[in-house]
Amino acid sequence: MSFDEDPPPESRLGPAPAPLDLGRLEMDARAAAAKHVARLLQRPDQLDKVDQYKRRVARKKASVEAMLKTAVQSQLDGVRTGLNQLQSALQDVYEIKQSLDQVEEAYNTIQPLHTSLKDLMEENSQFCQLAAAQENLKHIFTVPESVKKTKDLIYEGKLLQAHKHLTDLEMSRDDLLLAMHRQPNKSPTDNNMLGRYFTEVQELSKELGKQLWVILQRMLISVRREPTLIVTSLRIIEREERMDNAWRKKQEQTGFMPPGRPKEWRKQCFSVLEQSIAARIEGSQLESRDENKMWLVRHLEITRQLMIDDLKVVKTLLPPVCPPEYNIVKTYTSMYHKALSQHLQELIAQELEGNEIVSLLQWVGAYDSPELMRHPEVNMDAKEFGPLLEHNFIVRLQNEYMKTMRQNIAEWSRNTLRSDVKDWQKEGPPEADGDGYYNTPLPVIIFQMMEQNMQVAQIIGQELVKKVLELFTDELNRFAHEYNNEIKSYREKHLGDRKEPKFFVHYMIANINNCLSFGEYMRMLRRRYLKKDEYEEEGAEEDTETIRKDRFQQLTEHFTTIANSCCGLLLDEMFVDLKESNALNELMTRNWMSNSNAVDTICATWADYGQDFVHIKPAMFNSLIEEGQKRILREYLRALLSRKLSFKNYDERKVSAEKICKEAKMMKQQFLEMAPGQDGSHFDVLPALAEVLRLRDTSMLALEITGFAQKYPDIRMEQLVNLILCRGDTSRSDARQLALDTLGEDNLVSKPKGIFTELLT
Repeated sequence: MSFDEDPPPESRLGPAPAPLDLGRLEMDARAAAAKHVARLLQRPDQLDKVDQYKRRVARKKASVEAMLKTAVQSQLDGVRTGLNQLQSALQDVYEIKQSLDQVEEAYNTIQPLHTSLKDLMEENSQFCQLAAAQENLKHIFTVPESVKKTKDLIYEGKLLQAHKHLTDLEMSRDDLLLAMHRQPNKSPTDNNMLGRYFTEVQELSKELGKQLWVILQRMLISVRREPTLIVTSLRIIEREERMDNAWRKKQEQTGFMPPGRPKEWRKQCFSVLEQSIAARIEGSQLESRDENKMWLVRHLEITRQLMIDDLKVVKTLLPPVCPPEYNIVKTYTSMYHKALSQHLQELIAQELEGNEIVSLLQWVGAYDSPELMRHPEVNMDAKEFGPLLEHNFIVRLQNEYMKTMRQNIAEWSRNTLRSDVKDWQKEGPPEADGDGYYNTPLPVIIFQMMEQNMQVAQIIGQELVKKVLELFTDELNRFAHEYNNEIKSYREKHLGDRKEPKFFVHYMIANINNCLSFGEYMRMLRRRYLKKDEYEEEGAEEDTETIRKDRFQQLTEHFTTIANSCCGLLLDEMFVDLKESNALNELMTRNWMSNSNAVDTICATWADYGQDFVHIKPAMFNSLIEEGQKRILREYLRALLSRKLSFKNYDERKVSAEKICKEAKMMKQQFLEMAPGQDGSHFDVLPALAEVLRLRDTSMLALEITGFAQKYPDIRMEQLVNLILCRGDTSRSDARQLALDTLGEDNLVSKPKGIFTELLT
């Protein structure tokens, strides 16, 4: 069989079903029954229920047979009904075939009539043209008169009557054009002639439209004075809209659309309203930047008041005069929203200045508030119409504002620092606050400016608040570099002539307190302007997971570093005085053994400077005292371990050891008087060293040295050797061996950090 031949009917019906094997089915049924009976009669006592089982099976068999009979009967009825319907369908098909044969025979007999009736068809076409012309004849002859009358009605403001006459003229023209369009032989000459004849009709339509647009442009004024004008205009527009729709449907049937259609006057109506709103908003700008620096503030305020007044009229007066499908309140508000958005974008394109940007952002932020859209007499949800300004415009404005602010802050802080540096040269101490801590106006002035900018940013929005606060942090980090350089320069000038400036120490103390104030003010700004979940408590400030945390922590650390540097400069200043008094050089010398001038001078110098140090805020005061103790102790230990003094006998060692213990107590007491909160334990190393010197029995020296090394494990090999050699009763080789036995290999052991480690720096 070829692929083009149709398959036999048997193959189209699919594979034939397999014949039933009744013998096998009966055997399967008997086997299943045997299993079922075996399952029911597994125990002897179940034989008593055989009759019960028989009755149950008999009932079930009867039920199944009844169901089977019902199903077979139903199938037979269905087959019988199907056969009857097939018989009826076959009869219908036979009758239809006979009818089609009769139609075909009749068609063949009348086909020649098409040629013989051709002349009649031409006559009928001409008759239709004459009938259309006769029907519109009176309108054709009265066109000039109707045109003139319609013009007069338009000029007199009788718009409804004018529109009725215009509609009659358009219907006459359109009917004639449609009749010509339907003719098989279209004549361009006739179409052009009709077009010229009805030219003024289309001009009348434009003139009437102009009158309507003038009324709609003044809709908010007209609705309060002459609402009938609005009603009339909208009635005309809706009539034209219905005629547009009617002609669209006719066009689908005939393919003809009259000239000037569709007019789409409803669409034009909304366009006119949009243009009038845009003109109204632009007209509220009365001044320019050259005429008044506050031009934008005045313009935005006038716009706000104008918009509230207009929307009140729209909400109360327009719904009764407008068709419900216009949804005029929402539609008009949406137009206002769109026109206002476009106008604001044009303002942004004019490159607004700093304060103008703030005014605009503030106005946009208040748009969806009781000041405007949520005004009690308006109460519209601005979110329904989308954002007034897209996010990219807001970001652009904020970036411009931030750029200007950054420049202003940099200039302001630089000028403030310059003025503050001049104050450092004054012939008088700096001012003290209520707690007696010195300070200068520098942090207060800078943070007053920042506070003002933060208040403005808070009015605009929380997003800008975060950005401004981060900007302040960045700028203060930059400012900290300049501040630190000025302090270093101040210190260098003082080293050139230590008599100038006279109050160097006092202003250095003020700068220390200023650094602390910067951190305090910044934390205050964060707590005041950021939500609780947007900043961390002081205990969590070590967490630096986010960039924002890093910025704030870096700022605090930066100013803390400057404060510590200033503390170091103050200690340097004090140690210059100690060096000039030769007190440090006298330590551990023969002269030191005979008097206590060196330590007395150290304590007196500390007491003198301590009178000024009390004006440092506690956070840095404690750090300063702590570092001061370490420095004095380091100088004392260097003098001792440098072997400037070698003892000749035990008596000298004993006296010197007692003197060391006494002086350690004096210095410790001095620092405790200055800072009662500190324990002064740093000086406990001196009595321990004195015990090494005081020991008389050299056989116990190894034990004493071992105990000292365990107490101060950071001591180095050379330091321990020098301590042993200070006794004057041990050779260098023995001292080194003793130190080696005590410490082991110095280079192979990692040492903890302590006072002896600091001696190496």
